[in-house]
Amino acid sequence: MRVQVLAGVWLYTILALVTEVYASENIPSVVTAATVVIIFALSQAAAIVLFYMDLKDEPGSVILMVIIPIMFLAGLLISVVASLG
Repeated sequence: MRVQVLAGVWLYTILALVTEVYASENIPSVVTAATVVIIFALSQAAAIVLFYMDLKDEPGSVILMVIIPIMFLAGLLISVVASLG
């Protein structure tokens, strides 16, 4: 069972990466393309942290200590992209 879950996370990261490249090449709006890429990148980071680092079995406080900095980083990336246009 564990191998299947890890293989599923790996497959998701590969499919999200392909989708990121497709979105960055085919979406004409820079802001929209950057938003799509950022959303997929953050979802990949969350999946890797939760499953490969075994955080899904940790208490809620430890998970919050990992997720809150990711949310701050997302806000910073969105503000950088917004300042470009």
